[in-house]
Amino acid sequence: MPTMTDSEEKFKEWLDQMGYPYLYIEQSTTTFSSFFRGSLKRPDFLVVKNFGIIAVDVKLRDINPRQGYTDFILDEEDEVKKYIEFERVIRLPVWFVFCKPEERYETWYWIPLSRVLECPIKRNRHDGTEFRAVNVSDCVIVQA
Repeated sequence: MPTMTDSEEKFKEWLDQMGYPYLYIEQSTTTFSSFFRGSLKRPDFLVVKNFGIIAVDVKLRDINPRQGYTDFILDEEDEVKKYIEFERVIRLPVWFVFCKPEERYETWYWIPLSRVLECPIKRNRHDGTEFRAVNVSDCVIVQA
C-alpha cells in the first residue's frame, strides 16, 4: 500500500505549522475510481485558503547545474496533460509545489498549472519524451 513520501510528509507538517486546512489524498488504487484511471492524475493535497480550494501535487526535484539540470522537470504526458484533464473534469486549479533535497524542506517553489503551460516544452535526448522545464524564477518561493 502506498505511503506518504518524505516530501509530502514535510509539506503536510509545513501546512500544519502554517495553520492551513487541507485534505491529504491517499494514493492507492483502491481509493480512486476506475473511471479516472489512465486519463488523469490526482493531487497529493487539497488545500483550503481564503481564495478557495486548490489541488496541490508535491514534487521532490534535484536541480544540479553541474549535472545539466537548471529547471524543475515535469513529464508532459504523465503529469502535465493528466493534470490538465484533472482541472477540466474536477474544476479545481492545480498547483505544483517543488522542493529540493539539498534545502531540507525549508523552501517550497509553487507554480500553478496555468503558468506551467507557458514553460517551454523540451525533448529528452535519450528517449524523445517531452517535458516542461520550469525555471525557479517562474515559481512563487515560500520559505519555511
